[in-house]
Amino acid sequence: MDLKTRLVSLRAKLGHRYVKYRLKQPSVTLISDDCWGGQFYENYGVKCRSPFIGMGFTPREYINFITHLREPGALQAISVSSEERGYPIIETPHARLFGFHDKSEKDFKNRYERRCQLIDWDHLFIKIDLGKKKYREEDIHRWNELRLPNSVALFPDQPKFHAAAIHNGVCVSNWIEDGYHMFPRSCHAFDVIEWLNNGTVLPSRLASLVYTLLFQRGIFSR
Repeated sequence: MDLKTRLVSLRAKLGHRYVKYRLKQPSVTLISDDCWGGQFYENYGVKCRSPFIGMGFTPREYINFITHLREPGALQAISVSSEERGYPIIETPHARLFGFHDKSEKDFKNRYERRCQLIDWDHLFIKIDLGKKKYREEDIHRWNELRLPNSVALFPDQPKFHAAAIHNGVCVSNWIEDGYHMFPRSCHAFDVIEWLNNGTVLPSRLASLVYTLLFQRGIFSR
């Protein structure tokens, strides 16, 4: 085993121990408006207990979805089709769910309904990225009115987002719209594990450093 391989293996073990030590409740259900949630489960090696991974929402419908999330029947898959955009789309009472990475309607629906049974309603966390182009000022107002617990709202460092306080808002200086790349950037903007432990959104230089050393892609190939 060469040195690089040993370092990769050691880094993975230390990362696993770090998450196991810090994350008080490993049973976590994340709802995200893009790939950010999936990157959490993948980066930290936490078992996925969310049906909302590997799919997408339109911004306005996402606000509606999280508003009515806990109502009876809110997660019901009313229909599934792939005619509109070429990939499967599940219709729920409050939003369409886009299965970007699914090959068939059946696979998407089966995965969604199976994971719906795994939701941990006592440890449910919601992420939104208000910097996305299709979110409007009124959507920010709606988000603030919801005042959802265990939530976080990411946004870029632009004047319009600093005009008024955003509920559980986190400014990401090197913001990018793509959720896949936003996850590591947001890990340097706030302590994700502290948020999952206590629902509090706090910056932490130590957590940022640990993320760089143990999880950031590009230091070693994992």
